[in-house]
Amino acid sequence: MSGILGKAFSVIAVFAVTWGSVIFYWRNSGTVPTGMEMLAYLGLLPVGVSSAGFMLRNAGRSLLDKAVAAADAPAAADTPAAATAADAAPRPSSVAVLAADMRLGLDMDADALLAAVGALPRPGLDGRFHDRDGLPLLMCASADLDDARVLKAQMGAFDTRAAERRAMALLEPVADSLLAQALLALPELEVAEERVVAGLRRRDEQVVETVLAVELLVPADWSVSVRSFCAEWLQGRAEANGLDARRFTVDVGIAADAGEVWSRVQRIADAVGQGTPQWYLLLSCSSAIDPGVVAAWLEENRILHRQNKEGMIPGEGAAGVLFATPSPALVEVPRLWRPQRVEVAPQAGAAERRRQSEALGRTLLTGLAVPPEQVQMVLHDADQRSELAVDASAAATAVNPDLDIGRQALALPVCAGELGPVLPLALVTLAHAHAVAAQSAALILGVSAPSQRVAALVDFPSSHDPSADSLSPA
Repeated sequence: MSGILGKAFSVIAVFAVTWGSVIFYWRNSGTVPTGMEMLAYLGLLPVGVSSAGFMLRNAGRSLLDKAVAAADAPAAADTPAAATAADAAPRPSSVAVLAADMRLGLDMDADALLAAVGALPRPGLDGRFHDRDGLPLLMCASADLDDARVLKAQMGAFDTRAAERRAMALLEPVADSLLAQALLALPELEVAEERVVAGLRRRDEQVVETVLAVELLVPADWSVSVRSFCAEWLQGRAEANGLDARRFTVDVGIAADAGEVWSRVQRIADAVGQGTPQWYLLLSCSSAIDPGVVAAWLEENRILHRQNKEGMIPGEGAAGVLFATPSPALVEVPRLWRPQRVEVAPQAGAAERRRQSEALGRTLLTGLAVPPEQVQMVLHDADQRSELAVDASAAATAVNPDLDIGRQALALPVCAGELGPVLPLALVTLAHAHAVAAQSAALILGVSAPSQRVAALVDFPSSHDPSADSLSPA
């Protein structure tokens, strides 16, 4: 009320002063004002002066409020409430790993590979492919693979490449195995009942929610026609394994390299950790055992041969992981903590890249409050290049100095060759197999990409972990 009276008094005062000044000027100067002059000086002028005054006062108050807020901000940051908010930063989220499977060119499953650590098989010379000097190249190709089992060379409206046919042939048993596991994981649907109401037979249909997402990642050079076929094929395989088409979705995407797959796993960990969706089956397949691929790698000097000791060994494989939202019912199921990634500056030297790899692994374990001695296996993507092997070994020993690198570290590309987008899921599959068999944690390290470093952990909920009681996402 006092504010309204103050504003009214201000307006009256402005009008009184303005009118008095104008009338005094007219009387002393002998001016006879016209009707328009009287309207302008006695009406519009006081209104304009009054409005300008209010605008200036509001602007001044706004500036004063901002200055006060800025002055109070440092003090507010030191209050106990602010300190509590800063200490309440969320921990990384985790997802349950219900099942994982893979088929690689070396024809060994995850358990067999883990059992062979320390004496891993190496890719052999393949007489089908030669370098410029006519010498056979090192390859890791699946023996006696029926590459026409899923895709034919000619599919009617489109043709296929050997790389696509071999990758899909390797994917088929992996997809069938994990789709069967997904069927067991999903709760059973209630059977619709028929009832007779007012002499009419009525069938009660329940609403079925989509709770499972199925996604397949393939290399970026696969044709659109092949990707469309893969989506239809995967839909059919899911239904053939007993899944209700109303309960799942199918998507086929592309991934140029392992880094894009790790980004996808991060997003899945965030979504599934919050229960949207509750189950997620991520699949990937790739093959470099193809005359066109080998010729392109030779042209780009990317392949390992007599004159290029730092090149890659072509490989092939398929892998998949079935993720689920953590729950008390899954307390005995391994979990994957959200992978952590750091960017590496292009101008960084070998010592700086190694330091970032070491720091990333230690930071991950510290943030999760996992004792170093619980990490009993390190899986990484270093190949035959000595610099990458040194980076991976340094990062592993920085996490747990008691690790025996010869028996507790596995470099998958050394024995399986270049796997492209399959590599991250194959590493998670190996980590899952180790966690189930040894009841201890497995650390995954990504050191091969020149622009980033990756660290992930697969373990069991344990008593030292405060989140183990509820297993709710962070």
